Amino acid sequence: MGNRVQSRPAPHDPQAVTRGPDLTPEQTRELRARQKARNRVMLVVLLGLVALFFAITLSRMSQIGDPREWSRPGGLAPVRTAPSR
Repeated sequence: MGNRVQSRPAPHDPQAVTRGPDLTPEQTRELRARQKARNRVMLVVLLGLVALFFAITLSRMSQIGDPREWSRPGGLAPVRTAPSR
């Protein structure tokens, strides 16, 4: 039958996605240890960015005491009182 599905791509296909080489249990443990170390570094970097953005936000908010003094687009417009007569 001509509709048979191949289980592995042809070896001459340059865009074929195949399984990598088989690793020994020791190599697998080393690979997982490196991945775990990279993940921990990424966690520290992301938590550092969160802390940095939080600190910047708090510092910006402390500079603007009254929200009516905000002058950026999207902020509240300054309150103007009518001149007294």
